[in-house]
Amino acid sequence: KEPDAIKLFVGQIPRHLEEKDLKPIFEQFGKIYELTVIKDKYTGMHKGCAFLTYCARESALKAQSALHEQKTLPGMNRPIQVKPADSESRGEDRKLFVGMLSKQQADEDVRKMFEPFGTIDECTVLRGPDGTSKGCAFVKFQSHAEAQAAIAALHGSRTLPGASSSLVVKFADTEKERGLRRMQQVASQLGMFSPIALQFGAYSAYTQALMQQQAALVAAHSAYLSPMATMAVQMQHMGTVNPNGLIATPLPPSSAAYPAAYGLVSPAFAPPGPLLAPPPPPQQQQREGPEGCNIFIYHLPQEFADTEILQMFLPFGNVISAKVFVDRATNQSKCFGFVSFDNPASAQAAIQAMNGFQIGMKRLKVQLKRPKDANRPY
Repeated sequence: KEPDAIKLFVGQIPRHLEEKDLKPIFEQFGKIYELTVIKDKYTGMHKGCAFLTYCARESALKAQSALHEQKTLPGMNRPIQVKPADSESRGEDRKLFVGMLSKQQADEDVRKMFEPFGTIDECTVLRGPDGTSKGCAFVKFQSHAEAQAAIAALHGSRTLPGASSSLVVKFADTEKERGLRRMQQVASQLGMFSPIALQFGAYSAYTQALMQQQAALVAAHSAYLSPMATMAVQMQHMGTVNPNGLIATPLPPSSAAYPAAYGLVSPAFAPPGPLLAPPPPPQQQQREGPEGCNIFIYHLPQEFADTEILQMFLPFGNVISAKVFVDRATNQSKCFGFVSFDNPASAQAAIQAMNGFQIGMKRLKVQLKRPKDANRPY
């Protein structure tokens, strides 16, 4: 088969039709590489759908065009479905991130640079709120093979005017992007941030300040609660943040009892000042906080880096440093990290909220660093 052949999902087929019965329907569009009826792995029952791969990409496109929602097979109420299988339609293996572009390059300029390698579905230069280019873009080809050819030819091949280093061309589904998606999952499950606020890897300073105030209240309430009880406190006291960075539910009256936790009486009248400072950049060197303020985090997702754990633990207080440990030989994460706060209450709040918290297939283990851990590498 061709390297860019498409795997198709075929739905709305009668359950009595097997591969041999389906072949004549699809063979008219080209030579079939593989056709498999999907069956329940426990009962062996036909599920009324199949996977189909042609030898040629063109055959798949013809079949989709001629059959999808166009023809109803005998005994069925709805027309047949013929479309790229999920693994194909996600487009993760054909979308490229392009960095170190000249700030003067528009979408059309980038498109011309990549057109020699295949058919481009999308080409977008990323821009700031004022419309100026961020010096990077996303380019999506029609096939994985085309995207791979562009990487091979262009990555590191030249330095464009105004760029600080050579052109970067790589698949867009990077560890960073997967990490940000996981962060959005964390955020939505905790009920703390809007997905929009996390979309670009950082939330607004005002949103962050509110999060820190709310997390501090959780710390005051929940230093000795179980994780589930802590989540209940969060639901009670943490207002949901909307995309504009404003709190959707008022802070509880009990905030008056925790002036140190909130730092102000009402967020509506928050004065500008240190509380609204932007989040600190990730530290290059690991710094340790006072005793009782340092926590270990185990079972981190492989793609989490320093920035992701910094963002994950910022809501609980002032983070002195956040570090994911990396294998020096492979440059891969060891899936554990270390976060230091400047006060014990923040560390306890983080442990109570995040220990046992599930991210994807991983369940975090979060615990205090004790003096006996002094020999651990960090």
